[in-house]
Parts: sequence; structure tokens; C-alpha cells
Amino acid sequence: MHVDTLRTRSLPAGHLPVIRGIIDQLGIVDIIDDRLPKHPLAKVSDAECVVAMLLNILSGRVALWRMDRWLDKLDVELMLGEGVEAGFFHDTRLGQALDRLDEIGTDRILGDVVTRYLTRRVRNTEWSLHLDTTTVSVYGEYDADEELALTHGFSKDKRPDLKQLVFGLSVHGSAGIPLTMSVSSGNTSDQISNRDHLARLAKLLPDEDEITVVADCKLVDADTLGQLSRSGFHMVSLVPKTFGLRAGLIDRAWAAEADIEAWPILAERPGPKKADPPRLYRGRSFHEVLPVTFDTDDEGQTILSHETWRFLVVHSDQLAARFDKSLPGKLEREAGTVAETHKRQLTKGFACEADALQAAERLVKGLKLHRAEVSVRSEERTLKRERRGRPRNGEAAPTEIVWFADVALEPDGAVIEALRRHASCFVLITDWMEDSWDDQKVLAEYRHQSLVEGHTGFRWLKGPAGVAPVMLNNPERIRALGLVMILGLMVRNHLQFTLRARMLERGEGIMHPFRKKEDLKLTTEMALEWFGGIHVVFVSIDQQPWRRTAPELCAEALDILKLLDLKPMIYARPPPRR
Repeated sequence: MHVDTLRTRSLPAGHLPVIRGIIDQLGIVDIIDDRLPKHPLAKVSDAECVVAMLLNILSGRVALWRMDRWLDKLDVELMLGEGVEAGFFHDTRLGQALDRLDEIGTDRILGDVVTRYLTRRVRNTEWSLHLDTTTVSVYGEYDADEELALTHGFSKDKRPDLKQLVFGLSVHGSAGIPLTMSVSSGNTSDQISNRDHLARLAKLLPDEDEITVVADCKLVDADTLGQLSRSGFHMVSLVPKTFGLRAGLIDRAWAAEADIEAWPILAERPGPKKADPPRLYRGRSFHEVLPVTFDTDDEGQTILSHETWRFLVVHSDQLAARFDKSLPGKLEREAGTVAETHKRQLTKGFACEADALQAAERLVKGLKLHRAEVSVRSEERTLKRERRGRPRNGEAAPTEIVWFADVALEPDGAVIEALRRHASCFVLITDWMEDSWDDQKVLAEYRHQSLVEGHTGFRWLKGPAGVAPVMLNNPERIRALGLVMILGLMVRNHLQFTLRARMLERGEGIMHPFRKKEDLKLTTEMALEWFGGIHVVFVSIDQQPWRRTAPELCAEALDILKLLDLKPMIYARPPPRR
């Protein structure tokens, strides 16, 4: 063989074959193909378009735009199957796929994927799900939609100038797998969005499962609590500060035990520095009867049910320290406001003692942190003579009595201590009683709310790989793209959960790619760093067709594939096509 008869070329693959492997494990391609079969004249199916978008999202690209150019630089067949070309995935084709996803129903497709995940052979039937909403800002003009209105509302992005949609999400408590998603009009309240999610979850989730819904304070109202009870869900939530019972419960907890050191420790977190003491959570439980909406009668009147709920008052060292840190500034600002107002309004004096006293009382009436002492004094003031010229001999200068009010402030220790007690506590509500869930478990489950709020939820969806602010042609495509984003989050979280569970099971982690230390809690992003820079090499001999050769993977990459039940051949053998 002559050297000039051997040709080689390479294309980047990176971690994308791993992502395709997880997509196949979740059955996403099969489920979409069953709902949206490939048209005989179509070059690629809608499922393959979704896979291309998922690969794009999980590669960290900022927007789904000019996908064909991006794919043209990759080994497209290795990720999408033999015969597939990058040019098949132009913007028009991807838009058509989004339209068809919305027509068939995003809830149906996500429901099928979730049902397949929840009916695995080995699984836990007692688990929690976490529920939350956020807003997605949009730019530009859009086609009108009666059901899905792009409008102004309370912006959690802090962009009230932009129109928006309300995006709702519920995730599996331990794995962070998305279960339901919703895209609602931009002015939809969190309460309505939560009830919509609960109705979907009641239809979707297995009846034999014992499920606890964990959410923020917008879950706590009579209608939503009643819906939870009727659906057979348990719940843990934060009691809102506007809830009348909250302040009384905190006072009750402190009245029962004024020494915080005597409160039971429920959890602890390491301090910001190694030398710092741990941050403690302490708490006490109480029971109260609350009316909730049970049903409506034939005339549409609400039927209430009075049920017993458990309230957990939790004291946080971190919240107490935050109050202490902000207190000097608050005291200074309040005293400064009083001094400025006093100088502007009270230094000119008043005609009588009553007026001066009344003005001073108005000044100190709104004090929150200080105790005020008001004193009144009088002064004789010389007036200007009514006529010009030198006064006559013996003529007395005209005078008047002017009254002044002085205000002395000092911090009100009793009030500050009461405010500190309330600021350092929060209250949780649950229907679980102590014989089933102790206080530690209730608090731990609520603290896991970061699953939906943090990097496994909204933070990831709205991060660099996200599409917010969104710029698409119509609300239907935004809704369909929301499904694709949720599927991307599902792939990401399933990979991370599986990897961590297998590492914990064997008691051995994987080397962190940057810190070079073994890590049992490697994130998806850090695990995929071990696949960065991988290229697939093609070889052709004597003008024969190009033949793909499997790249050599490092030991960490091979270990990750093994833990994920994937084989190294995913880098050499394209996936089958229907």
C-alpha cells in the first residue's frame, strides 16, 4: 500500500454521543415517533429534529438558529443516524417540527416520557415533587393567540418593560426529572398556575404512589390546599408573611421556650469559612385547624372543610445574623429621617404649646426601631417693628412667645428583640404528622426546593443554554420549544442523578476535571468535560468509502460510560433510524 492511497479526516464529536445515548435510554425518540410518524417524503422525522435541538441545547449554544451550519461541522450521522445530512435541519424544518409538537399536544408527549420513566421496574413509590413558576421575557411582535397571551405582568426577570409568559415546572424530588410543564399568559397568577399543575399531576402520576408536593408560599391558600387534599397529595410549603396565623405561631414558639439554645436542632450547614461555626436550624411544631375549599354545591357556593395542619416554626442562625448585620444601618436611616424632618418642619417654632407637641407626635408616630422622648420649650422672640425709623425713647421692642419641640431617640430594645425573633424565623406548613415525618424530614424536604429553583431547574433553563428572552414567530412555537427545553433538562438531570447514584453505590467517585480530586457529586457539566476535544477519525484506503474509527477515550470517560450503561461504540456506530 502506498502512503498516498491512505486518506484521513476527522470531525468533532465531544460529549454529544453521550447525550444521544441518554436520549435513547429515556425513550424520547420512540415516543415522539409514535405520536408523530415520519412522513414518507420527509428527509428527517420530527423526532430527529427534536434530537438535533436537544444536542444543540446541551452543547451550550445560546440560540436555536442556523442549526444546519452548526451540524455541518460535526459527525451528523454518528448522532442522528446513517444518511442524515446537516442541511436537512434548516430553520424552516425545525419550525415545522415545533408546530407539529404543539398540534399533537406538548402535555401528551411529556406525559408519555414521564410515564415511561415512572413505570421502571425498580423505583421508589414514596417520593416528593417540587413545583414552582418563573417568567420568560420575549422580544418583538407575535401573532395573536386567544389561549396564550403575551402580555405584561409581574416580571421575575425584573424586566417589566418586556412582555412575558409564565413558565411552570414540577420536578421529581430525588432525580430532578421534569414531570409537568406549562406555558401560560404573562399575567397568570402563581396560584392559578399551581392549580393547573396539580390537576395535570393528578391525572399523570400512578395512583399507588404516595407523593408529597413541595412548593413556595403561593401554594398556601384555601382553594389550593383543598385541591391537594382531594387529589390525595401530601404537601410541604412555606407560610406566606401575609398569612395572619404566621406571626402568632412565631410568638407562640418563643413563648413556649424563650431560650433558643433549648430549641431542638433540625439541621446544620457549614459556615462560609472553615473556622466559622456551623449555621443551625432549630424548630418546634404546632397544630392548627384551617378551613379549606372541599367542594361547591349545586348553587356554586363553596363548601369548606376544617382540617388539622401541622406548622413548623424554624429558627435560622443565618437569618438572625442577616438581621443583626442590617440593624445598624436601619437604625441610622430611621434616626437620620427623623433628624431631617425635624430640621425641616419643627425648627421654625409654633404659636402654642399644643401645636408643637402635636407636630412632634406626628413625627415620631411611625418609628419602628426607636423609642422617642418629646419635650416642649418656649422662647421669647423679638419681632420686627412695624414702622421704619429709630424707636422712641423707652419704646419696648415687640416680642412673641414661640414654642419648640425637641425629640430624643434611643433604640427600643424590646421592639428590636421582637423584630429579631420574627426576622430569624420562618414557618412551614404540612399535612404530615409527627408519627410519619419528624421535624427534621419536613425541613429537609423543603430545603430541597432548590431542585426546581437551582441549577437542576429554572436556573439551567434560563442560563446560557436557554432561550430567554425568546424570539420566535408565535406563542405556539414558544410552547413547543418549552417542551424541548424541558426534555433537555430531563436528559441533563437524568444523567447527573444516574451518575451520582452509581458512584455512591460503589463508594468511589470520579476525578474532577479541574480540581483533580475524586468527586462523588460530579455535575453533568463537569462529567462531560472528560469528553471535550474528542474527534472521530475517518479513514479511506484506495478511494474506498470513508470508514469511521472509534477514538481512544481516557480512563475517566470510559468509567463514566460504564456507570451510565453506555458502550464506547457510541463513538463508532450511528444509532438506528426508523
